Amino acid sequence: MLRLLVPSKFDACMEFAYQLALDPARSGYPTYCDGMKTREDFITRAKKAYDRPTEDILLFEEGGQVEGLIHFQHLEEDRYLQTFIFNVRRDTGTALAEFVDYCRERWPDFALHLGFPAENVDAVSWLEGAGVPCIERSWNFLLNLDGCGAFPEPSGVKRITADNFEDFAAIHRQIQGDMYWNCDRVRSTLDRWAIFVTGAGETAGEVLMTLDGRPDEEIFALEFADGQYHEEAFRALLSAALNCLKANGTKWLTFFVDEGAPEGEILKALGFRLVGGYVCYRLKL
Repeated sequence: MLRLLVPSKFDACMEFAYQLALDPARSGYPTYCDGMKTREDFITRAKKAYDRPTEDILLFEEGGQVEGLIHFQHLEEDRYLQTFIFNVRRDTGTALAEFVDYCRERWPDFALHLGFPAENVDAVSWLEGAGVPCIERSWNFLLNLDGCGAFPEPSGVKRITADNFEDFAAIHRQIQGDMYWNCDRVRSTLDRWAIFVTGAGETAGEVLMTLDGRPDEEIFALEFADGQYHEEAFRALLSAALNCLKANGTKWLTFFVDEGAPEGEILKALGFRLVGGYVCYRLKL
């Protein structure tokens, strides 16, 4: 059974939910098994749900016993649903089935996005068995920039501003697909991004990275218009991004790359640590 977690019961449930967050086999994404996020981060982020009309927290119960916690976002304008916490001690499949029904009843025709560590076999098994399409299988890499020196300054890389945004958009339109951060959304929130491009035509490349002034940032895309991998340009874009972050005082960088992609070996050589596998499923309700 699912029911809303009322504010008066929040503190009593948080330690239980956080301990599950430390187990990739019983938790969802974003992961708290990366050595970067803390217990305080977990609690602070979850508590923000009570100040945001687009977020809710549910308890999953069986036999009167709390077995899990689900924190999620519902964006009516975008018809978009996304989980921030999906931590369940047992019967994850039942929790998923009930959550999908809950969302389908309240937000029909929305797209529900569910991200999990690859180690969460119970979640993956239920999603695969239910025929929910997997839209991403990635490796989650994390870099501590405190231990890094300066990176070679790349040539032929240009930073994107409002004045030359179309140089980025021309590339991004080729790769954005169903990505939430499409050209229009990036343009409307340009002040939160650092964007670099290189090259021209089919082999032109981009790196799209958050730059919110936080100690941790994330590369959302490092892609090429032709969908291929170009090592020299990849290194140049990554160097530009890393130098930008170091100049900004950023400590941590998260970067997801496709499972088995050659980029992974370059990241390891640069000091990135492999946190684990990530899978994301998208269900049209």
